[in-house]
Amino acid sequence: MRQRFSASLKSVLVVSVLAGMAANVLASGFDPNRKGAGESRAKLTAMERAPFDWTLLSKLSDWKNGAAPSAASLDGKVVLFVTYSDWYRPAARALAIARRAAETYGKDGLVVIAAHNPEGWKDAAKPEAPTGGTMLLAHDDKGEFRKALLSSQDPNFYLVDRAGQLRFADVANESVEEAIKFLVAEKRDDAANLNKIEADAKRAKAVQDSKTSSVNSQNDVLRTLPEIAFTPPAAEEYTDAKWPKLPSDDRGQTTAQPNKITLPNAGWSPAQPPLTGRAVLLYFWNPGVPASYDQMQRLADLMQRQYQRDLVVVGVLSDFASFGQREDKLTDEERAKKALTPETALKRIQEFQTARKYDHAMVVDLTGSVLKSVTSETEIPLPYVAIISSDGMSRWWGFVGSPEAKGALDRVLDADPGVQARRKAEAEYLRTTKSAASGESTAPATKPAEAPKK
Repeated sequence: MRQRFSASLKSVLVVSVLAGMAANVLASGFDPNRKGAGESRAKLTAMERAPFDWTLLSKLSDWKNGAAPSAASLDGKVVLFVTYSDWYRPAARALAIARRAAETYGKDGLVVIAAHNPEGWKDAAKPEAPTGGTMLLAHDDKGEFRKALLSSQDPNFYLVDRAGQLRFADVANESVEEAIKFLVAEKRDDAANLNKIEADAKRAKAVQDSKTSSVNSQNDVLRTLPEIAFTPPAAEEYTDAKWPKLPSDDRGQTTAQPNKITLPNAGWSPAQPPLTGRAVLLYFWNPGVPASYDQMQRLADLMQRQYQRDLVVVGVLSDFASFGQREDKLTDEERAKKALTPETALKRIQEFQTARKYDHAMVVDLTGSVLKSVTSETEIPLPYVAIISSDGMSRWWGFVGSPEAKGALDRVLDADPGVQARRKAEAEYLRTTKSAASGESTAPATKPAEAPKK
């Protein structure tokens, strides 16, 4: 029985995604979510994959749970640095995350080093390291350690790989454990040769691209094709189309009906894409619920590239709390500080897009109006998607990893009259453009005169 997101915010581990689509994304290596945006994020990214400056350890003092480490003692280890403040509750919780990591992955070679804020060290709680794990605490007395790592506000996580490289800088809290799991499983030689391996892969790709330049040229044409006007299909064509079977409940019964889905006019990033003559795949996510986006966002980017103009993929940032009471044990004051506004939600979207270089569009819908238009359920399996036809009607919705998901998407793209009409108009545009460029006439060919009969 699959786990579900409900009013209690139970997380979901996605063990399957749309068949055949996620393989390339998941096989290309791990890339965690990171914090920051703009110039500050660019500087942090520039620090990655370079040897970590172990002399920064000298900026820390008053070590607890062990002696001050050295480059030699940390050689071949995966090191998790966390900047924290015991007096600031979110940062204090980050220390708990780090401690659990030391307990779980200490046997695999993980060392945790927690650097406390310059303020409050004297009265800060100093928990012991877990059995079987290494968790060292230290005081960043002058804030020089933080400054060197461009850590502007606690908590922040940094990971050094087995080859001594600062691999991931300022990792988002929700991606810390996944990043650790990836690095402790990585061999030292693979980490050390990472840049060379990727450079070789890029060269091999360039050779392959040169062999398929005609295909790539065609793809470029499709990507840069202007919006072509066409006659919209009649309503009857949508009614008569062979849409996928609507989702059913756990007993196999279908009582759902398609609904008109209206997307927000504002809160888009980078901008609202053209929707005319296209199907739309929506996925619903929230930055506080990793199960809603951990694998889904990379899959979304892959799908947007794969289906190009036929499909628009949109990440809808939704407030799942509107589905019920949250059992997150936060005080009202803490919950108010954590709550997203339209402005902060849009900023979070832009941080995700900048850090991960996502190409697909995202939009803010904190009221949950889009999700509520899709389903009346108060529990949804994550990641949760909805497939919308070009007339704005929902045609399928549910768990992205279900066996029906990919078949439903393919059926919508094949059956959608708007998609077919747009494709036909674009094909005619390409034909006439190619003919004009080659100097050929676009007029219909005339029948040659017959030879006179004898």
